[in-house]
Amino acid sequence: MNPSVQFEISEYSESTVALLNPPDLFQQHPGRLRKAHIGILVLLTLISRWFSRSLPYFVDGPGHVKAVQDGTLIIQPPGYFLFNFTGLIVSKLFHVNPSVSLSIINITFGVSAVLVFYILSTRFFDLEHSWMLSLVYAASPLVWFVSDIHSTYAAMTFFAPLLFLLIETENHFVFGCLAWSLMAGFRPSDGVFVVPWMLYHGMSQPWSTRIKGGVVAAAGALLWWLPTAKRMGGGFLSPITASKSQVSGLAQGPLTTHLSVHSAMNLLRGFSGMLMAWGVLLPFLIVGAIVLWRRHSAVKSSLIWMIPGIAYFLLYYVADAPYFSFCIAPGLLIVGFFMRDVAKPFRSAIYSCAIAASLLFIFLAHPVEPNSKPKAIFDAYFLKYSVWSLKHQYGPALSSLLGR
Repeated sequence: MNPSVQFEISEYSESTVALLNPPDLFQQHPGRLRKAHIGILVLLTLISRWFSRSLPYFVDGPGHVKAVQDGTLIIQPPGYFLFNFTGLIVSKLFHVNPSVSLSIINITFGVSAVLVFYILSTRFFDLEHSWMLSLVYAASPLVWFVSDIHSTYAAMTFFAPLLFLLIETENHFVFGCLAWSLMAGFRPSDGVFVVPWMLYHGMSQPWSTRIKGGVVAAAGALLWWLPTAKRMGGGFLSPITASKSQVSGLAQGPLTTHLSVHSAMNLLRGFSGMLMAWGVLLPFLIVGAIVLWRRHSAVKSSLIWMIPGIAYFLLYYVADAPYFSFCIAPGLLIVGFFMRDVAKPFRSAIYSCAIAASLLFIFLAHPVEPNSKPKAIFDAYFLKYSVWSLKHQYGPALSSLLGR
């Protein structure tokens, strides 16, 4: 065959194959894939939260609305001044009532939480893995639920991945200290639980950075601490003294007294909260923590973040499921590290099952008739964290279901 003819045929064949099998633009341009992932995650989260948002009803929700409305800006200890103050600013800025302003804040936190978690995941995992893990986070019944109520938990789903992003992956310790002071302003107890994690990472920083971080954290905390103390009365330490008396009155864990029915129920309540937080992935989290904590610094870091708060809620204080909001993201990181080394089809199948289970629960779960103790427990510890409950303002305590 004539060489020129052979060249023309070869060139034609290659162009035909390229036409029939066009290159994957997302594979050639991972930046486009990231943008597509971010756009879809933001859109899905925003739409889902907006249409399932509730009126103020859950736990402290009505109290927060009232605090914004009458200008007191604190409720019972520890006050939550920063959350209420932010609600007041949003209310004035957009000319909406306090209920709507708090909804805007929490939905914004919910959407931002999923976005930041995706960015954080890409620092550890490939894009496909980060995408699936972020969908798990977005579909988590607790992450969803706390975005739609009028309490402070949604902020934790945002600040947890943000702190990991700033300190764990980007080594921006000083900015992380500022973020911690804001996190503690929205939920002071969770800020305290994270102090060991902050100290752990601070130990790897030079002294100059530690001092800068400490000054920034203290200054940021004083901006919400001083207004809180002033409104509570009783001096600079009044938020602590008031919180101590409240905690001692509500504590029901095994460390408060000898083992009793109340302490056993509190353990059950805590385990139900963890099941709500991680769903079908909870076994993978536990196994991953045991197997990987020595091998991966990020897994060890996640455990240092999680253990103080989980131990406190299981062994001492009342353990409502939303209290675990600040632990969901670090827990999923542990799951991600465990799944990183398994076959991709198996990993995708597990994540898909977790997403499907979460969506089925959030949309289909609704209370049963609590005519028995097991059904009442199921209502109080699980079923009240669904879209049906949000729309019907259903959030009873177990004692009320049992007629006590």
